[in-house]
Amino acid sequence: MKRMGYKGAILVFCMLNLTACGTISSLVEDDYTPYAGVIKDFQTMREGGVTSVLAVIDLPLSFVFDTLLLPVTLTR
Repeated sequence: MKRMGYKGAILVFCMLNLTACGTISSLVEDDYTPYAGVIKDFQTMREGGVTSVLAVIDLPLSFVFDTLLLPVTLTR
């Protein structure tokens, strides 16, 4: 039973680290275009594969995070 708890904790940890991944990777690359995280997620979905499923999950989170960071991206 403890193994299921560990697997669940690892899954939750990974999901929390993937939140707004497109936005964070855009900021790390110094891409300050508005809604760059959402654009990255759409590009990833177009490519297909396993990462496109993660991009679908990440899309609303990136949208919210991009909206919150909009004043920062517009001033750069």
